[in-house]
Amino acid sequence: MLPSDGPFEEKARGFAATFGDEAFGAAVELLTDDGHEHVVASSPDEFQDGSLDAEEALEQYWRGLYGQYGHFEGVGDVAVTDSAATVELCFADGSETAIVDVEEDGIAGLSFSPEYAVPDYVDPDRFTERDVTIDAGDVSLEGVMAVPDGDGPVPGVVLVHGHGIHDPDGTVGATKILRDLARGLASDGIASLRYEKRLDRYEVPDEDYTLDTVVTDDALAALSELADVEEVDADELFVAGHSQGGMCVPRIADRYEDVAGVVMLDPPADPIVDPENLAWLRYAIEMDGDLDEEQEGELDAMRETFRRIADADFDPNDTIMGLPGVWHLSHHDCDPVATASGLDAPAFVLKTGRADEEIQPELYERLRQGFEDWRAADLPDGSRTAFYERVGHYFQEGPTPTTQVSLYFGGNVAADVVEDITEWIHETAFD
Repeated sequence: MLPSDGPFEEKARGFAATFGDEAFGAAVELLTDDGHEHVVASSPDEFQDGSLDAEEALEQYWRGLYGQYGHFEGVGDVAVTDSAATVELCFADGSETAIVDVEEDGIAGLSFSPEYAVPDYVDPDRFTERDVTIDAGDVSLEGVMAVPDGDGPVPGVVLVHGHGIHDPDGTVGATKILRDLARGLASDGIASLRYEKRLDRYEVPDEDYTLDTVVTDDALAALSELADVEEVDADELFVAGHSQGGMCVPRIADRYEDVAGVVMLDPPADPIVDPENLAWLRYAIEMDGDLDEEQEGELDAMRETFRRIADADFDPNDTIMGLPGVWHLSHHDCDPVATASGLDAPAFVLKTGRADEEIQPELYERLRQGFEDWRAADLPDGSRTAFYERVGHYFQEGPTPTTQVSLYFGGNVAADVVEDITEWIHETAFD
C-alpha cells in the first residue's frame, strides 16, 4: 500500500512535473523497466504510427494534451491510493488527470482515462433521441434520431461520417463529432439522423469496396428514412458530411434529387491526393516537418504510392494502402466541386486552417489554398464558404501546432461552427 504522503507522492509529483515540462528524456530515466513497457502499452493504439519507445510515447501524450489544453502550467492536486497516485496536470485551458504508478525504485507507469464531455451548446431539455434502424438493402444499419421538442415539422439533416469513423456518434478517442453536431442542431430546432457506417459491423467484398457502397448508397437510405419521420418536413431535408463524407455529399444530394441544401465539413476539393504536395503528411510524421533520413525515405515511399494512385497505375484487385484498387478508382470518378456546382440546392462549405504559420508554413498555405479552391467554385445561389483559422479537421478550436492525439483527450466541435450551421440551415429552409 502506498502511503498517503511522503516520498511516493513526491515521486509522482516530480515525474509529472518533469513530463509536463517536456523533459521526456529525464522523465524516462525515472521509469522502472516495467514502467518503460507500461507507458508504451498504455499509449492509445489508434494514434500510434509504427512502434514507439517510452520517450516517444511520453512526447505523444504531451502533444495531445497541449493540442487540447494549451501550455502546461504545473501539477495540481496529487492523491495517493492503494495502487497509484492520481495527479492533476494543469494547462492554460483546462486540466487532465493522470494515473502514475509508483514503486520504491521508480515510476512503473503513466496512463490516462479521458471521457467525453457534453458541450455547453447542447440543451438536453430541448430535444429527444430515439434509436432507429435504416434499411440499406443488403444490411440494416443502426441509427439515432435527434428530434427537437415542440411543434413541427422541422428541417432534418442526415450526418455522414468521414474516413475511418464508423459508429453513429463519430467517435475518435474521447471525441464524438457527429453526436456534438446532432445534439447541437437539435438544441436549435433541427432534427438529425446519424447512423453506423456499414464497415462498423459488416464485411464489404473487395470488388464492391467503393465510395458508393461504403458511403453514398447508405446515406441515400438514411435520407429516405429521415423523410418518413413524422416530425420532419420531407421538403426540407439536408445532408451534412465530414471530410470524406463531405466530399461525397454533393453526389448524395444529386442522386436523391430532392435535398434542400448540403453542408460540407472540411471536404477536399480534389479526392486525388497530389503526390507533389504532401505537406500534411510531412507534418504528421514530425510536428515541425524536420525529418531525419529514415523519415524522408518513408515520405518518398508514400509519395510514390500516391503517384500510383493519382495515375491509376494499378489493377482493380491490387491492394494499395491496405485497401482494394477499386476503392481508389472510385475516387477518380468523384468530383465534389463540379457536382456541388451543378446542384439545384445551395451548399455551405466549412474549411479549417489550424496550423502554425511559422513552424508549419507549407501546411499553413495548403490549408488556405484548400479554402480558396472552394471559394472559387461556382456554387448555387444561397451557398456559403467559411474558413475557421484556429479550428482543426475535427472542428475543435485550440493552439497550434497540434496532432491527432489531442482527440484522445476529448474536446468538442467549436460552438461558432454549430451556430453557423444551424443559422444557415434555418435561413435556407422554407426559403
